[in-house]
Amino acid sequence: MNQRVKDIIARLYRPPRQGRQLIALSRADAERLPLVAGAAMISISAPEKAPAQVREYKNLLRLSFADVDFLSESLSVKSAVKIAAAMTKEDARQILAFVEALPPSVHTLLVHCEGGFSRSCGVVTALHQLYGYDVEEARLVQANQSVVKVLLEVAQATQGKKILRPREDK
Repeated sequence: MNQRVKDIIARLYRPPRQGRQLIALSRADAERLPLVAGAAMISISAPEKAPAQVREYKNLLRLSFADVDFLSESLSVKSAVKIAAAMTKEDARQILAFVEALPPSVHTLLVHCEGGFSRSCGVVTALHQLYGYDVEEARLVQANQSVVKVLLEVAQATQGKKILRPREDK
């Protein structure tokens, strides 16, 4: 078991005193985690890959969308081809509905994608900004900004949600 998985397990057993915590992680790390009471998961797979082999959490949302940051000024040819499979407003609505429906007993929301750096961090960043949940901010530096933007726009349009913690540009 690698150190990251050990750290995540430790956080699962030490939830915040108030509110929830969000943890972005890789598919490989998510597949290694035990099923822990009080945890829920958003599992994001690439369209060309099979769903992740994660435990069957009581609260589990499975999505599939490509890792494309359409806001990037230097969109590669490879990314341009995948843009049709990028995160949609419907994906964002599903994420927001899932989070809103989580029971109070859920203290940790695990969000994974393939590498644990882009899509999952984009979801975690947006949910942190919307709900103020605890996050590992240092891990969010490579967050997919298109994912953040779509989630925030859908939250504001459908729920009238205000951003609690605006992103701080450095």
